[in-house]
Amino acid sequence: MNTKQSARRRGKGCHSGARSLRALWLAGALLGGLSLQAHAEIYNVNVSSDAPQDPAITNKCAALGDTTHCSLRAAIMFGNTRSGSHTINFVGVTTITVINGGLPQMRAPFTVNGNRVTINGNGRSCLDLTDSGTPALGHTEGATGSKILNLVIGNCNGNGISANGHNYTFSGNYIGVNATGAIAMPNTGDGISLSASRVYPDTSTAFLSNLYSQFPVQPVDASAINAFQSQLATTLASLQPVKVSGNVISGNGGDGIEIFSQNLAAVFVSGNMIGTDITGNIAIANGGNGVNLTGTTFGNMIGPGNVISGNAGNGINDVSGAVYLPNFIMGNRIGLSAANQAVHVGNTLSGIYVDSRPDTSGTSFNPSFTAAVIGPANLISDNKGANNNAFPDVGADYAGVMITGASNGVKVLYNTIGLAEFPTGTPINSAAFGNKGDGIIVTTTGNAITGNTIAANARHGITVRGSGTNSTTITKNLVGISAKFANVTTLGNGVDGIHIETAASTTVGGPATSDRNLVVANKRNGIKLYNGGGDTSGWANLFQRNRVYGNAKALPGVDIDLEHTANAADFDHSEFPANYANRDQNTPRICTGSGDTGPCAGASAPVNTGANTFARWTINTHGPANFRMEFYSINAATTTAATSMVFLGEQLITTDAAGIPANSGACTAGRCTATLAPVASGRRIVMTATDITPLTNVPSGSGWQGQLKCFLGNNGVILSACNANNTSEYSNAVAITGGDVLFANGYDL
Repeated sequence: MNTKQSARRRGKGCHSGARSLRALWLAGALLGGLSLQAHAEIYNVNVSSDAPQDPAITNKCAALGDTTHCSLRAAIMFGNTRSGSHTINFVGVTTITVINGGLPQMRAPFTVNGNRVTINGNGRSCLDLTDSGTPALGHTEGATGSKILNLVIGNCNGNGISANGHNYTFSGNYIGVNATGAIAMPNTGDGISLSASRVYPDTSTAFLSNLYSQFPVQPVDASAINAFQSQLATTLASLQPVKVSGNVISGNGGDGIEIFSQNLAAVFVSGNMIGTDITGNIAIANGGNGVNLTGTTFGNMIGPGNVISGNAGNGINDVSGAVYLPNFIMGNRIGLSAANQAVHVGNTLSGIYVDSRPDTSGTSFNPSFTAAVIGPANLISDNKGANNNAFPDVGADYAGVMITGASNGVKVLYNTIGLAEFPTGTPINSAAFGNKGDGIIVTTTGNAITGNTIAANARHGITVRGSGTNSTTITKNLVGISAKFANVTTLGNGVDGIHIETAASTTVGGPATSDRNLVVANKRNGIKLYNGGGDTSGWANLFQRNRVYGNAKALPGVDIDLEHTANAADFDHSEFPANYANRDQNTPRICTGSGDTGPCAGASAPVNTGANTFARWTINTHGPANFRMEFYSINAATTTAATSMVFLGEQLITTDAAGIPANSGACTAGRCTATLAPVASGRRIVMTATDITPLTNVPSGSGWQGQLKCFLGNNGVILSACNANNTSEYSNAVAITGGDVLFANGYDL
C-alpha cells in the first residue's frame, strides 16, 4: 500500500488517538533533533549507475559491484539504516536512470542537494518519503524534515515526489520537465504529492481557537502578503510546515501539486511555475489541476508568486471539505503567463474551484467560521472554461472563481478577475484576458465577495445561482470597470454585471458608503434577478447604496432588472408576489410636474431650493409594510446612458393595507416628499424601493408576509428575525429644476 493510500485509509480514524500520541510526537521530534547533531552523515553520489547498496559493506555507502563509488540508490538504502539526518551531494554526475525497480523509500531525514542532476524514472517510481521510520535509529518520524533541492525529476511511474509527513522543503526542482525547464519529461502521476499519516497531537476546539487568535491580520493588497506569510508560518510552527518554493512543476499526468489529508496542514507554496515552462510563458500542462487541496487539509497558503496556468484542469482545485482552519490563496497569477501578453496560457477549466466549508463538529470547531480566503492580489484571468450553454442566462460551471458543492464561509477578497497586469503591478487596458465563462459563480450559502475588480469576462461578472443558495454578501467590488482606467467603458463583462438566479437573501452593497459596489459598462444588465420562486426562493435580494449605471453596452438591458419585463424597465406595475424575483417589488414613481395623475397630480418636479433638493414621489405596492427609499442623481436621461451616479440619501416610510404610503410627516394622500442633498441643475433623480418589513423565522399571520420566513444566515445559522429586503428596479428619471449646485461626476470610484 503506497503512502497516499495509507494516509487516506488512516485519515480521520487516526484522529481519535491524537492526544495519546502527543508524547510520542514530541519525543520523536526531540530525538530527531539530537541525532541530527550527533550522527549527521554525508554521502557523495559519484556514479550514474542505479546499483543498490552492497549488503556486505556496513560502514559506508557502496554500490553493489562497484564499492568504490556511491550510487543514489545505495545512498538512500544505507542512510535508512543509519541514525541521524543525512546529506546527499552529487559529484560528477548529470543523469541517473532508474533501472532496478522503483527507488527505495526514504525513511530517514535527508537533504538532497541536486545541483540540477536529472533523475530519469525510466517508467519506474522515483522519490518517496514517509513519516514512518525505525525508532531505534531515532527515525520515529521517518523522513520528516527532509529537503529535496535542485533536482530534475521526470519519466517516473507515479508521482515525481511522494511525501508522507511534515516539515519537508522542496525547492528549486524541475518536476515533469527536463533540465532546461522547457521540454516535458512527464511523470505519470502528480508532480509533488503531499500527505501525512501521523496525526497532530492536538486539534481540539480550544487548541484551534488559541491558534487562530494569533493569526496575522488579513491583508487587503499585495504589499502585506509577504509579511502575512512569514507571520502565519511562525504561528503554525507547531504544525511543522511544509515549504514548496521556486520549482517548475509541469507536464505531469496528474496534478502539479496535491496536498492531501487532515493530518497535513501549513503547506506553503510560493514562487513556483505550475503548468508552464521555466519562463512562465509557455504552457506545459499538468494533466490534472495545478494545485489540488483535498482530504480536509487545512491552514495552507498558496502564494505569493506562483504562476498557475496552462493546466488541463482547474488552476487551483480546493475540494478540502470540512477544515479546521482556512486555506489561503494570495498573490498568484492564475491563468495568465508570467510576463508575455502576446500569449494565452489559461487553465482549461476554472481558475479556482472551491468545495470547502468550516468544520463545525463539537470536538474540532473551526473558530474562524471560514473555509478559504481567496485574496488579496490574485490575478485570475484568461482561463478557458467556457460558459455558453443556454446563452446568456444559465450555463456550465466554469469561472475565474467557482464556489460550489457544500461550500460555506468562502471569502473572495481584493482580486482582479478578468483583467491582466504585465508585469504584475502594471494593469493593461485590454479586455482580451477575460475568463471565458463567468468571473465568479456561487452556488452555495454563506459566502462573501469583497473588494474585487471583475471585468472583461465573457459572460456574467458575478453569478449567484440556485434555490438553496442564500446569504451571499457582495460589497466594495468594481464590476465592469477598473479603478486604473476610470473613464474606460470597454471592459464590461459580456452579459450581466451581477446575475442572481433563483437565489435568495443576497446582499449587494450595504449601509456604509464603503459597502457600495460600482456596476458599470456591462454588456446587458447591471444587476439581473432571474427565475424567481415566490415564497421559497428568488427573493430577499437586497441592493443598497450601489452605483449601477451605464450598462446595456451591447445587448438590450437595464441597470437593475427584476424580470417582470425581462431586460427592460418595469416602471409602475401590479405586483405578482408568488411568481417573480424579489416578489416582483414594484418600482416607485417620481412626480414630473406635468401631466401626472393619481397621487402625483399637481405635484412639482424635483427642485433645488436653498441648500436642499426636494422630490415628490409615490408608490403602489403592498402593505402594511416598511420601506427604505434610496435616491440618486445621474447626468443623463436614463441610468443606462449615464456616466455619473451620486447617492443623495434615503427615506424611511410605511405603507397602509392598500399598499400606498401611509400618512405621516413626509407623506400625505399617497404622495411623499423627500428632502435630499443638493443636486446640480440639469441632472436627474432616480430612486429605488426596498421592502424592509421585519419578519420572523416562523411564519405567522394572514397578511402578505404570512408565508415568509428568514433565510439561512452566514455559515448556515438560521436567523430568528430579518427584514424582507426586496429591492425594486430604478424608478423613472426626472430632471431637476431651480438653482445650480456643482456636485461630483465621473465614476465615483
